[in-house]
Amino acid sequence: MSELIAVTGAEEDVRRVWSPRSVAVIGASSRPGTLSWWPLRLLRQYGFDGAIHAVNPRRPDIDGFPCVPSISEVDGPVDLAIIPLAAADTVVAVKECAAAGVGAVVLPSQGFGELGEEGRAQERELLGAAREAGMRVVGPNTDGVANLAAGALASIQPLFGQGVRPGKVAVVTQSGATAASLLVRFDAEGIGCRLYASAGNEIDLGLADYLSVALQDPEVEIVVSFVEAIRRPDDFVAVAELAARLGKPIVLIKVGRTEQAAARAAAHTGALAGPDRIYDALFRSLGVIRVAELAEIVAVVKLYLGVGAPRSTGMGVMSVSGGQAGAIADRAADFHVTVPALTRGAQDRLMELLPFGSPLNPCDLTGEVAKRHDLAAEVYRIYDTDPGIDLVVYARKELTGEAGRAAAANLVAARSKGSTPLAIYAMDGRLNPDETTTYAEAGVPVFTSLAELLTAHGALVQHAATVAARTERAPRTAAPRGEFPAGAGPLAEDAARALLAAYGLHSPASEVVPDVESAVAAAERIGYPVAVKVVSDTIAHKTEAGGVVLGLVGADAVRRAGETVLANARRHLGGGPDDLADGLLVQRQVVDGVEIIAGLVVDPQFGPFVLLGTGGVLTELLADAVLRPAPVTPADVREMLGEIRGKVLLEGFRGAPPADVDALVDAVVALSELGADHTDHITELDLNPLLVRPAGLGVVAVDALVVTRDGTREDPA
Repeated sequence: MSELIAVTGAEEDVRRVWSPRSVAVIGASSRPGTLSWWPLRLLRQYGFDGAIHAVNPRRPDIDGFPCVPSISEVDGPVDLAIIPLAAADTVVAVKECAAAGVGAVVLPSQGFGELGEEGRAQERELLGAAREAGMRVVGPNTDGVANLAAGALASIQPLFGQGVRPGKVAVVTQSGATAASLLVRFDAEGIGCRLYASAGNEIDLGLADYLSVALQDPEVEIVVSFVEAIRRPDDFVAVAELAARLGKPIVLIKVGRTEQAAARAAAHTGALAGPDRIYDALFRSLGVIRVAELAEIVAVVKLYLGVGAPRSTGMGVMSVSGGQAGAIADRAADFHVTVPALTRGAQDRLMELLPFGSPLNPCDLTGEVAKRHDLAAEVYRIYDTDPGIDLVVYARKELTGEAGRAAAANLVAARSKGSTPLAIYAMDGRLNPDETTTYAEAGVPVFTSLAELLTAHGALVQHAATVAARTERAPRTAAPRGEFPAGAGPLAEDAARALLAAYGLHSPASEVVPDVESAVAAAERIGYPVAVKVVSDTIAHKTEAGGVVLGLVGADAVRRAGETVLANARRHLGGGPDDLADGLLVQRQVVDGVEIIAGLVVDPQFGPFVLLGTGGVLTELLADAVLRPAPVTPADVREMLGEIRGKVLLEGFRGAPPADVDALVDAVVALSELGADHTDHITELDLNPLLVRPAGLGVVAVDALVVTRDGTREDPA
C-alpha cells in the first residue's frame, strides 16, 4: 500500500495493525477451543510469515511455539499483541505491553465500559497507559483484526478456523457475531475477505480509522460494515467523502431505528425528522449504501464485484417465461429501476429473431429457447447495442436436456465480447452444477431472489448518481445573514420574520398588536381578507391551541376572532389570571397556493438538515416529507420534490394552476443556507405552511416557528 491519505490521523497506526511484522499472544494457551488458543492457531493456519511470540510463564512452548514468561522478555520489537485475558488481567497486561514498547494491542475481553462505571474506569486506566507510551488499542470487547491476504490474524474468531479465502472486500464491524455470519454468507457465494476489523468499544481506534485504511487498500474494491453507533461523526463523514472520491462503495447496516426523540420535538420538522431518518438522509447524501439485512449486503457486494458501478437505472430483461418477464418489470419500479423501451433498431432486430414473440423489453424468449441454444445470447447482443440498457438480466429456469447448459455457455461467450453487464436470476431458486460453474468462471453474478437483485441494482445506481453529483458541488462562501437575540426558545414573531427576510424568505403583510381593538385597526391598514393568530412564546403550534382564525373580512369579524383567539389561548395556557397571550398577529391572508412544509432540524452529531414535504394541519399525519443535509443545491431540492407524494399538488391538481416550483426551489435552497450559517443558534425551524402560489407569483411563509439554542453546540461524545 502506498502513502496513505490522512483523514482521521490514525491511518499509519491502523496499517501497522493490519500489516504487523511481529505478533505476540499474551496468555497463549494449548487448550484447543479456548479464546487464548485461537490466535496462535490462526496465525499458523494462515501462514503468517512474521515473528510470532507466545507469552506464557508456565509453559516452555505451545504447539511448537517457544514461550517467554513476559512480554518484556521478547527478543525484538513487537508490532501487535493480542491479550485474550479477563478484564482485570487485561489492564495489567496492557501496562506491561506499554512498558515493553509494543505498537498496538488487541483486547478481546468483555467486562469494560459496556458494564458500567467500574468498567469505564478500567478503560480509562488502560487507555492512559497506552497513550503515555504511544501504543494504540483495538477494542476492548472485540474479536480482533485480520489481514487474510498476509495471514496476519490477531483474532479469537472461531469462524476463521473454517478457512476464509482472501478477496476484494473489507469488513469493518461493531458486532463480531454478525460479521461472522456475513463471512459465512460471503463464502457460500465465493466472495472472499481481504481485511477484517471488529471495532469493539472503540476507546482508541474506531470505526472511521479502519474504514479509512480499508478504502485506501488498492486490492479492496468495496467495504461493508455493521454499525451500532457512530461515535466520531466528523471522522465518519470525512471517510465517506474519501470513499466517494475513490469511487469505492461503503455498504452498511445501521441498527437502531427508534423514534423516541421525535416525541420530544417542538416543531413539526423535528417530529418528522426522527433519528433514523437523519441517518438515512446523511448516508444518501454521502453515497453510503444502507441496507436492512445481511442478505442485501451480500447482494450489493456480489453485483458490484460482478458488474461494477452502473451508469443508469436501465435494465434489459429476457426470460424463459413471459409471465415472469412481466412480473420482473412490475417489480423493478418498486426499486426505482427502469425497464426502458428499446430503440427502433433493437426492436426490428428482435422481431426478426423472435417471430412468435414481441420485440419488447422485457423480452419473452418463448419456447424457442429450449430449441435454439443461442437465442438468449442473440437477445443479449441486441440489448448490448441499446444505449438505454445498463444491465441485462436473464431470468432462467432448468431446461430439458442440454438446452440450459448450452444457453449458459453461449450467453457467457456473448457477454465476453459485449460491454453491457449481465446478471442471472434463477427463477427456480438454484442452478445445476454445470451452469453454476459456467457463470462463476465468467464472473457473472447469480441471484435466487429477485428482490435482492433489484435492491442491489437500485442501490448501486443511487450510489453512482450521488458520487457524481458530489463532485460538482461548489463550496459555499457567502457570509451569514440575520441576527439572533440572546437566550433560547422560540423566537418572537418579528424576530423570526426578520431572520427569514434576510435570506429572501418573505411573509404576507402583518402586524403584531397587543389587543383586539388594535387588531381591528391593523386589519384596516393591511387590507382584507386577513387571518388573526395568537402571539405567545409558549404556544408553538397555534392551530392546536385554537389560536388561528382565517378568512376574516370586516372589523366585526376581526373583533370576534381576536376575542376568541385570546380566550382559547388563556385556556390552553392554564386558565389562570396570569395565563395570557403576548398579543395578536394580524396577517394578510393569501388565498391561492399549495401548502408545503419546509424546515430545519439541527442534529447534535451531524449538524443541520433541511426538510421538505406536504404541509398544512395534516403534516404529521401524512408524514410525507424528505430530508437532506444542509445546505442543498437546486438539483437536490428538485430530487426531494420527486420523492414526496404531494408533488402532484404542485403540478396543477384537479384544474388548479401549476404552482411556482422554481420559487419553491429557491426558497428551500435559501432556507438550507440559513441552517448551515446558523447551526449554533437553531434547534428547529418550521415554515408550515410555506404557501407556493401559482407560477410566477412566488412563495410566502405564512407561519414560521424558529426554536433557538443559547449559541453553543455541544460536541457529541
